[in-house]
Amino acid sequence: MQGPALILFALFAVLLAGIYISIRRGWFPPGVTAGVGVVLSMLLMVLISLAQGNVLLQAILVGVLLGGVFSSVTIAAAWYFHSHELRGHYDETAEPYPDEQTG
Repeated sequence: MQGPALILFALFAVLLAGIYISIRRGWFPPGVTAGVGVVLSMLLMVLISLAQGNVLLQAILVGVLLGGVFSSVTIAAAWYFHSHELRGHYDETAEPYPDEQTG
């Protein structure tokens, strides 16, 4: 990977981390974070592919597929842990299930 592609790849990693943290911490509505994050990750992957010398059609295909997959997996993981964290918060106030009661 050459200089410009490496810089774009580092930006891509920062973007994925930003998507994850934004969803986990609820900085923005999840739909906005997901929409903007997916589009930006696709764009960055297209630029990374172009920086490596690929033709435009291949760069667009790679960018849309890989950018979409990586951002979707990041969003799914962040949403899973976010909802699990919320569920744990609300379960503390709920009555325990009969099999969880002690004594």
